[in-house]
Amino acid sequence: MVTKHWLAGALIACALILFDGRNSTAADNKATRVAYPSAAASFIPLWAANDAGFFKKANLVVELLAIRSSPIAMTALLSGEIDVVVGGANPSVSMQLQGYKDIAIFGGLFNTFLFSICAVPSIEDLSQLKGKRLGVTRFGGSNDFAGRYFLRQRGLDPQKDLTLIQVGSQDDLLRALLAKNLDAAVMGYPAVLIAKKNGLRELADLTRSGLRYQLTAFVAKKSFLAEKQAVMVRFFRALAESIHFLRTRPKEGMAITKRYLRIGDDDILQAVYDLHVKLLPKLPEIQPEDLKLVLEEIALTNPKAKGADPAAFIDDRVLREVARSGFAEQLYR
Repeated sequence: MVTKHWLAGALIACALILFDGRNSTAADNKATRVAYPSAAASFIPLWAANDAGFFKKANLVVELLAIRSSPIAMTALLSGEIDVVVGGANPSVSMQLQGYKDIAIFGGLFNTFLFSICAVPSIEDLSQLKGKRLGVTRFGGSNDFAGRYFLRQRGLDPQKDLTLIQVGSQDDLLRALLAKNLDAAVMGYPAVLIAKKNGLRELADLTRSGLRYQLTAFVAKKSFLAEKQAVMVRFFRALAESIHFLRTRPKEGMAITKRYLRIGDDDILQAVYDLHVKLLPKLPEIQPEDLKLVLEEIALTNPKAKGADPAAFIDDRVLREVARSGFAEQLYR
């Protein structure tokens, strides 16, 4: 749990070891420091905005920092070492429920579960999962919540009908499935594509479930958004241009993606790229509806989330200004 008494300086020192040198810029007071948790395809628009020059075009100095721990990233945000955290919506909502009123979600990228349930070839249907071993990365994580929620929607009780096993990383899930140490697993990308290429069966694609869940959110202090509103408007415009670039110049977009994801298989790279770009909004928007399932997830461990108004966790001043200008629509004319 994040507390106000953590030694933020020590944590930031550890986090900056993970700094991605490809994205470094001259460190000065005008730089906007943006943290993201991992080299995952969810962050392609950030990389493209940086590498294709859209931040520079918007007269922005942006430092992209890879900080793999959400508590460290959020502590950095509170201390002012980081200006924006891009990651799951859960940590921000949880902190606001704990009383951190200066934090808000001000935008988002992906508002659906980017997971599939994959199984050994002998299992052909979700109903055949009864009595079987289902792997997840970590109990309480979005991967675990997505699998449990989806299966309940399909008439299965994960607690009673399956044996849930916490395995670790996506690579660990894939290895366990291939070795038949699991019968099925909730998997993300590109692990889903690698699994299918190795003969495993995709039982359900949660990206097509219609469930709304804010998987990737932009988080900042409200005081920062008020003080730097003009800067963040340019930041969102740069991201809108980046998204347009990814949609209209896929060859260049995939080259950037490959540098960060380091996927050697071109077919898998293409499939990962196509899926994520298809799901991207024209603007990095956020709607209260996208936080309802997040609150339901948090309510499993924090009763304060029950009945909370999703809109209370959003500060949309930047998004409203960019949307009102019609900037994104003009890119597609």
